[in-house]
Formats: sequence, structure tokens, C-alpha cells
Amino acid sequence: MDIAYDWGLDQPAEPAAARAADADVDGLEPEQLPEVRELVAQGWQMAPDAPMIAFLPAVWPSELRTWVPDRAARYEQWYEQDPKTLKVRREQTVQASWESRVEVENDLDALLADAGVTGRPRGRLWLLKPPPGWASVDDFLAELGRQADAAGIDAECSAEYVQLAARLLREPAT
Repeated sequence: MDIAYDWGLDQPAEPAAARAADADVDGLEPEQLPEVRELVAQGWQMAPDAPMIAFLPAVWPSELRTWVPDRAARYEQWYEQDPKTLKVRREQTVQASWESRVEVENDLDALLADAGVTGRPRGRLWLLKPPPGWASVDDFLAELGRQADAAGIDAECSAEYVQLAARLLREPAT
């Protein structure tokens, strides 16, 4: 099955982004952004950020997805270990540097390319609505996992998993 991946390159940002553009977002995580909170209140759900399903917006029906510019902070755990015992001496949560964020984005693009999905626009937070027949995005993902298991497909960002997700999105839910 040949699938055309659509990252919505011509799809404008959700108007909620413009309404919240002047809000102070320093240090806020994605789900804390005012535009995301507004959209969640309207029934949108944040697209999961797990690398294994990073392709989801590209196969999701365009009328059931939207995006806002990603202006959120990311955090990472920093720790120091004792080299002999490997016990953690100190740890703290720090805001991720731009270099670290770019490295993560590069890794994600490489993972998607290995699965045959290219052209992902960076700098977007995706929000999804469940397709007809599904109560939530999580319900869809649970069924995707069940069907992948039944078909012997590993639940990872692979061409087979992407194609299964695209097929399931285009079939009526039962």
C-alpha cells in the first residue's frame, strides 16, 4: 500500500496561537501553553510525543489535526554519578539547551526517514481529535497496538507500523 504522508505544510497555525502570542511563556511546558490549554478545552488532545509514533500527524486526517508554534520549554535530568559505585551523587532538572533540542529533532528526523516518512516541519506542537468511532486518541493508539501485535509488527517507528496506523485511520471504527 502506497501512502502519501501529509505534514500539512500549507495548513496555517491554529488561530489560538495568534491570540496567545503575547503571553509570557518562559519556562512553560507544552501542555501549559495558553494556546494549548485553550485548544484542549475545545476537545483537542496533544499528540503524543513518543518517538515511536512521531509520524502520527502525517497520517492523521487533516481535518482532525491542528498545530501551534512550539514555543515551550523542554527539560532534562542532569546527574553526576560516583565513578566507582555508580551511585548518583547529585541530580537536578535543567532547561534543555537549544543545541540539545536540535540534536533531539535531528534524531527524530532520522528515525522518521528510516520509516520512509520525510518532510516533517519542525517547531510545531500537534493537537489531534479522535477519528469518528474513537472516544480518544489513546483509544485509537490502544487499537493500533492490538492490531500491530496480532500482525506481528513491532510497535516502533517503522514503515510497517506507519502503514498499519494509516490503514486503521481510514477504516471505520468497529
